[in-house]
Amino acid sequence: MWRRTLLLGALLGTPAAAHPAGSDLLRDLLRQDLPSRTVTVQVVAGRDGSNAGLNFTGSSGGQGTLLVPLGWTVDLQFRNAGTAPHSVIVLPFTSPLPAQPRAADAAFPGAVSRNVTRGVGRDAAAQTVRFQASRAGEYLIACGVPGHALSGQYLKLSVRAGLKEADWDPAPHAHP
Repeated sequence: MWRRTLLLGALLGTPAAAHPAGSDLLRDLLRQDLPSRTVTVQVVAGRDGSNAGLNFTGSSGGQGTLLVPLGWTVDLQFRNAGTAPHSVIVLPFTSPLPAQPRAADAAFPGAVSRNVTRGVGRDAAAQTVRFQASRAGEYLIACGVPGHALSGQYLKLSVRAGLKEADWDPAPHAHP
């Protein structure tokens, strides 16, 4: 059975600045199906004006880590609400970040949206980015448009053995 948590503020579009990184805002955008070992996460690029619009769901620069059990399927429901083009790609957690990620840089097969370097506009249809979290480790959910990840448009992803379900760690993490 899908576990859904819906916060009225998330539904009404309350600005993310009203929700500190330690709040439940990110959890409200996550649902999981324990029997099928699938987690679905809403990833909204440019949700608000924070970090000059270079954010995912109002978070940027590693504010929050998506924790996923090893072997689970991850569905990123990606859409762009911002004025600039955006995309999404899951990258290995490396330093420095690649200035211009390419689809071939994706950490897992399928872990990249269409038009990763050009991005898509606000009017583009939502995309599902589906991949298997097949290797434990630390990763980034980043925008692939050149310069966006370097400017902080990323969240962390941690794939861990031993987890029973997906969750968010709200602690902020610095740029890798």
